Amino acid sequence: MRNSSNKLRLTLAILLLVQPGAHATKKLSGEPWIMPFDVNERYRPADPVTQSSGDIKQQDIYEFAWKTFIALNWPYKEGGQRGEPDREGQLAGIINTDAPNKMVVWETYMSPQTVFVSPQSWPVEWGQPDFVGLQRIATPPCYSDRYAYGRPFAPGINQPYTNANVPTGPVVDQNKNYLRVEVTLSQPYFEYISKFHYYDADVQASAVANFVEFANKYIAAPDDPDDDSYFQPLPTGTEAYIAPLEAYAQQGITEIKAAWKVLKTVGEDADVPGRYFRRILQFPLPDGSLSEPTLVGLVGLHIHRVTPFGHLPSTFEHVDNVSLHRTGADPLPLPAHPALNPGNGRGKPVSYPNGYQVNGKSGEAGLIPAPYKEQDSLIPVEERETVNVSRVTPIPRHVEKVNQKYRTMLKDSVWSYYQLIGTQNKNIDTPNDHLGPGIPGPQQSNVQNLVNTTLETYTQKGFSCAGCHLNAFPHGVSSFPPYEKRFEDLHVMSFLLLNAISGSQPVGSQGCSTPAL
Repeated sequence: MRNSSNKLRLTLAILLLVQPGAHATKKLSGEPWIMPFDVNERYRPADPVTQSSGDIKQQDIYEFAWKTFIALNWPYKEGGQRGEPDREGQLAGIINTDAPNKMVVWETYMSPQTVFVSPQSWPVEWGQPDFVGLQRIATPPCYSDRYAYGRPFAPGINQPYTNANVPTGPVVDQNKNYLRVEVTLSQPYFEYISKFHYYDADVQASAVANFVEFANKYIAAPDDPDDDSYFQPLPTGTEAYIAPLEAYAQQGITEIKAAWKVLKTVGEDADVPGRYFRRILQFPLPDGSLSEPTLVGLVGLHIHRVTPFGHLPSTFEHVDNVSLHRTGADPLPLPAHPALNPGNGRGKPVSYPNGYQVNGKSGEAGLIPAPYKEQDSLIPVEERETVNVSRVTPIPRHVEKVNQKYRTMLKDSVWSYYQLIGTQNKNIDTPNDHLGPGIPGPQQSNVQNLVNTTLETYTQKGFSCAGCHLNAFPHGVSSFPPYEKRFEDLHVMSFLLLNAISGSQPVGSQGCSTPAL
């Protein structure tokens, strides 16, 4: 590791002495630390299979996204289980200091690298987080031995999506720092992986083969939730093995993808720390080492949830990513320019044809930064070229209306500086009982173009969360399953299962590399 252990201990000691300051006033009804079970359903019903959420409108889905966002960013209960909220806590307040904020719920979820260890190392326990204090190591997934570049996301620097199974390079902000990416998964996802032994790639492949054989023979999917010889679908929260969990975890799976920006704290173009949810993080580097402990601010958050209503991917961003926003009650000054473009001096957005510009040009695929590969060395700061970013598709007016409602509700909290970009869901006007959002055919998404400027910078046209995740299948899927109800369960819409390691291989022969300490 590039920093000394003494330096790290000193950093942690200082952080633990920092007083967090006043918290935001709690103005949320009910139990806001519990994610909604489904659209229009706060809690898991007594009979979740038959109980309906009633008539669902599009605004209900945006409200669902915001309520999920609040619960995920609720303070974590110190000393509790992973994902356990502090019921006596309050959302992080607006405090303009360099001090990191209290740990929140989704940060204590497990990383893929913690779950997908060698099958010989199982059982793995959910338990308490494996970090202390306010500093931690952020670990993105690696999808080992799957793509052409080997472990494209292992450094936490490359863009966390694939285009034809090829990863895309990083985003360099206006201070010539890389945006950093990490992924976590919720307890229901963990319980699903544990129950069916899907941490073993061989088990996944065998279950998929049995599933396909059955579906082709009977022109229907296996429907026995207790028969683990057939591949089982991701949990929606209605499953029997979800019911014993604590109320705050009785949902379908939640998968988090976060993007962080290094905060510049000195100079005339310094960031305004109080406008960001802040953390001290270390990230794996391509050469296998760890970065220095670094103060970062959250700039992007993908939330993929699976509910009885269907797959609901939502994406949030910081309001200062590509333009500057001041509300009437904003107590903090604006930064000199947006985080991801130079602005024009008056806070208005800069527009680029495809949403990005590298080295003075835009729209040319050859100018998209190449991904880092294992054993690469980082480009020195002075040699990095900034990536100037704009938003190609405006945030819809009806989404902005919901954003204004929640920013007003959260006006005393740092979360008032964040906004929902959109949520993909089944088209409510032409509903369909099956398949996920955006699947071609009779099932159409409400939004065909939904991206996050920090996480899909280079594919802002003709791209979406669902469009990408349509390419996600478990181990053992050798060809794209047809868009038929019998194959619905194989369209898992989550790439995380690809992190599973073959139990037939010796321990340590594959999987994500561990950063050097």
